[in-house]
Amino acid sequence: MASCFQDVPWKIYLSRMISAWGDRMWMFAVGLFMIELSPGSLKWPAIYGLTQSLAVVFTGSVIGRWVDRSPRWKAARVSLSVQNLLVVTCSVCVGVTFYFKETLVAEVDGWGLTAACSVIVILGTLAHLASVGTSIVVYKDWIAIIAEGDSQTLARMNSTCRSIDLATNMIAPIAVGQVMYFLSHIVAAVTIASWNVLSFFIEYFLWWRIYKEFPNLAVKTSTSEKQPLQVLESGEKDLEPADQPTADEATVKIDSEKGFFAKRFGGFLKSWKIYFSHEVRNAGIGLACLYMTVLGFDSITMGYAYSQGVPESILGILLAVGAAVGLLGSVVFPFLVRCMGVERTGLYGFSLEVACLTLCVASVWAPGTPFDLASVSVSSIADPFAFNNSSTNSTESYENSPESYTSVILLLTGIILARFGLWVADLSVNQLLQEVDDQIRGTINGVQSSMNMIFDTVKFLLVIACPWPQTFGILVCISFSAVFSGWGFFASYSFMKRGHLLPFHKVVNNIPPEEIHQIKMEVKNPKKDEDQVVRRNIPSTPDM
Repeated sequence: MASCFQDVPWKIYLSRMISAWGDRMWMFAVGLFMIELSPGSLKWPAIYGLTQSLAVVFTGSVIGRWVDRSPRWKAARVSLSVQNLLVVTCSVCVGVTFYFKETLVAEVDGWGLTAACSVIVILGTLAHLASVGTSIVVYKDWIAIIAEGDSQTLARMNSTCRSIDLATNMIAPIAVGQVMYFLSHIVAAVTIASWNVLSFFIEYFLWWRIYKEFPNLAVKTSTSEKQPLQVLESGEKDLEPADQPTADEATVKIDSEKGFFAKRFGGFLKSWKIYFSHEVRNAGIGLACLYMTVLGFDSITMGYAYSQGVPESILGILLAVGAAVGLLGSVVFPFLVRCMGVERTGLYGFSLEVACLTLCVASVWAPGTPFDLASVSVSSIADPFAFNNSSTNSTESYENSPESYTSVILLLTGIILARFGLWVADLSVNQLLQEVDDQIRGTINGVQSSMNMIFDTVKFLLVIACPWPQTFGILVCISFSAVFSGWGFFASYSFMKRGHLLPFHKVVNNIPPEEIHQIKMEVKNPKKDEDQVVRRNIPSTPDM
């Protein structure tokens, strides 16, 4: 087993790097492709982003449930094959669309180009859903099995994978951007398609070797019986118990008599019920709250900073600094887990992020702020274009240098410093989601993906409602409230698990409060299948 541990991680990391590189190239390029196909309008990029978010909202739980009910190798090869096939097909469609762009524009009053863009959106959305499945299968489930319940090993592997993500997120867009600028969009599309064809065979080989080197990946345990399930690589049934049918199989037989849509809707509801009845729920909601924020280096905040006189060159440098701070957080994460445990590390991460984002709240009223609610009326909210045309305090007045840079400096400083706590919190919650029972791990993480996209969609709706620099302060305050709520949800989870919110490891009579709380919970709620509770000698201590 020791040799297996020495051999498996580098294969995981290499496959992660190859996959992340392809994903980051495609994510960066597809936005520019859509803008180029609709010059002067953000309609198609907005449609593409909204379609992806809604698709994950409605199908994330279904994908996770499918992962749980499928053998690990089958789920891995199907998701990987579908993802790469769809990306290649979509890239080819992009290249063909650019090659025949003039013809498509002339056909049927431009409806030819509209049809081509619609096909790209559909294929890209389906590829994104397959990518969600791939992430759940390998980087949520497989890694947890390979770590064999060792929290520190799992933290180290998660940290390395996240560091790879952040590094490729900085480098890959630069590479594909050069191809698009110096060559052409058609060459960039062909390059992405070629990369996905090559990476498919490499990733497939690496995953197959990992699956063979780690036999535990071929076994799943029942959530109710805790019995091993023998995985069949062929046949009609995905999972077959060693001794007797499980409750899930009995449910499948009953559901088979129902209609197709009734079964799918029932599975959808069951997945959400499992999520909200699980103890990790509050931690997951806390993570989802972090998605409802404009306090990050996305196009919204970058556009606002640019309107406040920050040049593109400085924005690029600040983006790199923020990525470096986030990378530092992901590198430090396993050391924090080793010293404090996952729950306390997550609490520190959320707390640090909230503390740093207070600078962003202060920027709303700092010198140089464009925040001015008096310039916004009910009619302007109902008709944003009328506001932009008639208001004397329009966005154009802020494209020049403001009287003071104090406000935007505080905003960007807070965002950069918060990246450390953000990634520590993110890694902590994701590890907790990985450590759930392997029979529902896919379902829990699938619903979590849907939750994240729900909050992300709410963020975009808020930006649409308040799209001006004068109202950006409202978005900042709402975003801070969402992050603070995320801290509250995670704090409630931490209190439930540890029995306290102390930032240090307090010890009473040589027994830490976490262990005392766990002993009290065991005595208060003994397991039903035990004849008696084995009572331990608990020294007299005050209630924690």
